[in-house]
Order: sequence, then C-alpha cells, then structure tokens
Amino acid sequence: MVRNIYHNIASPSPLNNFLILISLVMTKKCVNKPLRYFISLFAFFFLGSWNVSGQQKVFFDKTGKSIDESNSYYCRTKISDPNGYKSFYTNGGAIYFDGHILTTSDADESLNIYSETCTWYYKNGNKKTIRTFDKSGSEIGTSYYYYESGKIWKEIDFVNGKAKPTYKEYDEDGRTSRIFEESFNDNTNDWDLYNSDKTSAELRFGNLQLTSYTSSGASRYISHPIDASEFVIQAVVNMAKMKDGEKGGLIFGFKDWQNYNFFLITNGSFYIGSVYEGISATRADGMFSGDIVKNGQNDIKVISNGEKTIYSINGSIQYSMDRGRNPGTNIGFAVSGKSTISVEKLIVKEIDFKGTGYTSRSEADMDVKATGSGLIISSSGFVLTNFHVIKNANKIVLQMNQGGEIKNYNAVVIQKDIDNDLAILQIKDDAFKPLDPLKYSFKDGGGVEVGSTVFTIGYPHALTGMGMEAKFTDGKISSKTGYNNAINTYQTSVPVQPGNSGGPLFTDKAELIGVVNSSIRNADNVSYAIKLNYVKNLVDLLPEAIQLPNDHSLSGSSLEDKVKTLSFYVTLIKIK
Repeated sequence: MVRNIYHNIASPSPLNNFLILISLVMTKKCVNKPLRYFISLFAFFFLGSWNVSGQQKVFFDKTGKSIDESNSYYCRTKISDPNGYKSFYTNGGAIYFDGHILTTSDADESLNIYSETCTWYYKNGNKKTIRTFDKSGSEIGTSYYYYESGKIWKEIDFVNGKAKPTYKEYDEDGRTSRIFEESFNDNTNDWDLYNSDKTSAELRFGNLQLTSYTSSGASRYISHPIDASEFVIQAVVNMAKMKDGEKGGLIFGFKDWQNYNFFLITNGSFYIGSVYEGISATRADGMFSGDIVKNGQNDIKVISNGEKTIYSINGSIQYSMDRGRNPGTNIGFAVSGKSTISVEKLIVKEIDFKGTGYTSRSEADMDVKATGSGLIISSSGFVLTNFHVIKNANKIVLQMNQGGEIKNYNAVVIQKDIDNDLAILQIKDDAFKPLDPLKYSFKDGGGVEVGSTVFTIGYPHALTGMGMEAKFTDGKISSKTGYNNAINTYQTSVPVQPGNSGGPLFTDKAELIGVVNSSIRNADNVSYAIKLNYVKNLVDLLPEAIQLPNDHSLSGSSLEDKVKTLSFYVTLIKIK
C-alpha cells in the first residue's frame, strides 16, 4: 500500500511523505483505535494549515514578518496559477494581496521577488497599492497608492527597479503636491562631484559628503525650480565632522552668488537670510538654538505657506518671517571654513502644485499682476514673447486653447535679449505634452515691404474687460524703421493695446515676421514690432537646438482658417 501511494505521487515532498505516514498508521493492522483517533485529530489540525494545492499557509504580522497564527494580521496561500498567490486578513478573511511572486520568503515578505501586476487591499476591499514588476522582479511603470477611502494618494514612476526622484502626491480633497526626494544612493540628479585642493564632494553610503579645505567654504547644488507658493524643503544633515563655529546647511532659490537664500546651522546656533543683487539681508545671525544636536544628525526645514516662511530644526520652529522670493531655481548645500557636513536626505514638496493642466480660471487667475501674449515656436514648448512682459515675474503661467479646452501651464525664462525686448520661455510642467508639428512658418529672410498686409493675434486687456479669447487685428507695414528710426522694429497700422505685447506679427501667408512690442498713446493705429532676424539671433542662443516651424500649408487658406489655426499657438501670459 505504501509503495503504491509513493509511486502515484509525481514529486515527493514533506507533505506527501506525511500523507504516506498517515496512510500507514491509519490501517487497523498498524495501530490501535485510540492511537488512530489521536492521529486523526493531529492530522486534522496539521492539514488545516495547508490549502488545497498542497501549499502551507504562512502567517505574518502588520510589518510582513513571520508570526504565529493567533497573533497574525494576514496569511499567504498559493493558488493554482503558476507563481500565483493570494493573502487574506486573518480577522474577517478579506483579501489582502493578489498577484505573482517569483520567490517567496516565509520569514519576511520584504524579501519576496514579485512579477507582473500585483495588488494590495485595505480590509474594506478598496485597493491600497498597485505595483508592476518585470520578469526579473524589478519594479517598472507607474505604481499607485490609495487612501482607505479609495481616493488616489500618490503616483510614483519606476524604471528598472528605481523610483524616479519626482512624483505626485494628492490630498483627499484633491490638491496635488509635487515631491522630489534625493536619497543620494546614486548620482541620477547630477550633483557636481569632484575633488580639488579646495573642496570635495562625494556620495558615500547614501550620503552627500561635502568638504571645504580652505576658509572660503564649499557648496554644491542642482537645478530644481519651485513653482508653488506653498512648499517645504527638508534636509537631514549630520554634524559629526563639523568643527565648532563652522556653518553648514541649505542654500535655495540660488541663481548665483549675488542672488540666493540660506539656512545654515552650527553646533549651537543658526543663520537665516538672503542675498539679492549682491546685498546681504541676514535675519538670524548666529542665533542660539537648544534644539540642535551637537555633532549629530539634524532635521532642518524651510516651510512656506504662501504668506510666511518658517524655519525649523528637529521639529521646533526657530524663526518666522514674511515670505521672500526665490531669485533662482537651484537648491543645494554649503559648508564654511575647513569643515565637512554629510547630507542624508533632501526632500522638496510643492503643495497645491498647479502643474496639472488645471482648467479652473478662478484658480489660474489668482494673484495675476500683469498679462501679455506669446507665440509657441516649437512643439516641445518654447514660447516667444517680449522681455518687458516677463521682466518682473515671480511666476509665469501660460494659458493655451487646446482643442477648445483651456489649459494653464507653468513656464520659466530660458533666454532673453533686453536690448531688443525679446524673451523665450519654456513650459516646465508635468502635464504638458509635446504638440503636433506647428502649421505656420518663419518668413524666409525675414524681410517685408512697406504696404504689405500683416495681422496679429493676442490677448489685449484679458483680465480687465475684453475677455480671455484671442483677438485678431490687421493692418499694413507703415515703415521699415520704428520709433525714432530704430532699425530693429517695423512701424505698422495694426491696432494694439496693453496685453498684445509679445504677440506675433504674421504676413497674409501665415509667415511670422516679428513680435509686437509697443504702441504710441494718443496716436491711432500706430504700433511697433521687433523684426524676425533678432528673434532668430536669440533662438540661436538657446541651450538646446529646436525645430522651428516651417509649414506653408496655410498659405492658400482663407483668412478665417488662418486665424483659427494660428490662435491655438498664441498664448495668454499671466505674470504673478
């Protein structure tokens, strides 16, 4: 009997051997009745820990560590699908996990190697997490995390098992935050790691170690624009190698050494301030703090709520002041004197981030202090306008009509020509997607004769009565020189008003020949436009080459069709 059972089992296992033993001892010839009764009870409880496919249930606590059944939070079982597993909450039996596991650990679920799409659940049945893995177990694609209510919490993108440093997080009321996390495990974010006789910077054991060998100090930073008025900058700095009296910590809103903000600490005090156009404004100059851990790890934060900027050390507020400005887009660390700091974490959280293509005009138009017009000159999101339109901007928002839907995107200044009143912006917004090829052209040679028909499309008085629909006006080239015989501009008879500045000047063949930049008060139908050659010169100075539009398909179209198509490329520029 034993031999027959054994040969009928394809792959012997501990469970199979146990079944063989049970079969043997349960025969009347082998054991007496009381012993058979005892073995039956033992087998009942033992086999109760195995599912129908012959796999043992493994019990875990909330952290995924192995634990006995009576104290367990959930248990894992094998299903018939190859590498398929399901887990269930011990109390109530609701599903906890459903997916594929290439390699399982019975001691610690964090050691599992998953594959394909796996889903974790809350007790109420709502999804908790959805993650996707490739055939080798590396996490890929977008992982989704949810609140217990079922609303989305955050989305994190993975490539070859590594999370991208920037991801989105959502409040349950729908507000979006953009979060950047630097773990210093590799140099994905392109820190300037080099050694010299003056400074050194290196990544070591998940830290950025920054050292100064001279009294001049050392610094390192990366580009990370902060596009929200509410934000948190958090860094964990270790002072173990800091010499007494030397300073180390955050620099942010850094443009150059004439324009930046700082939050530095020593082994007993802190320094807060800014430098603007080379003029230093120190708010806290060596102020004592009992919250600083001497020669140890310190968690420092800069928090802006849109009105105030708050500085904290290890969870305790040290200083508060009216919100300042960020002159530049760089963020990083500095250390003074002959000393060393180790940075263990950097997190930037932009709260209520508007980089989501939001359509609510009431939100997009809050705090707008000026408007102008602009023209999209590349499918990748470069926009041409006047320098005077964006000269005093703390933040730039571009409103676009995309297929009849109004979208708003954040933008930054990439290049400027102050003398010729030109600027090129670039859309820097996660929600922006590259456009289809642009259906207009830059005029060959750029020149145009006096008397030629021209027109502009723009947004005059957009927020003060005339509305946010693009407006068309036309006229003639009046002169090849501008105000006071300026050779860089045309004079035209195209009627323009405040808000038209930065808008395009087209020929009747939909060829761009210039950028509207001014008019004369108390003079009817006199306006000026910067010539196209000066635009091309500025384009040549961009940090990357762009494909300028060269489509002549609108040339033979009706004026109505030209205006309809070109209006999609003209943006309303909102200055905040």
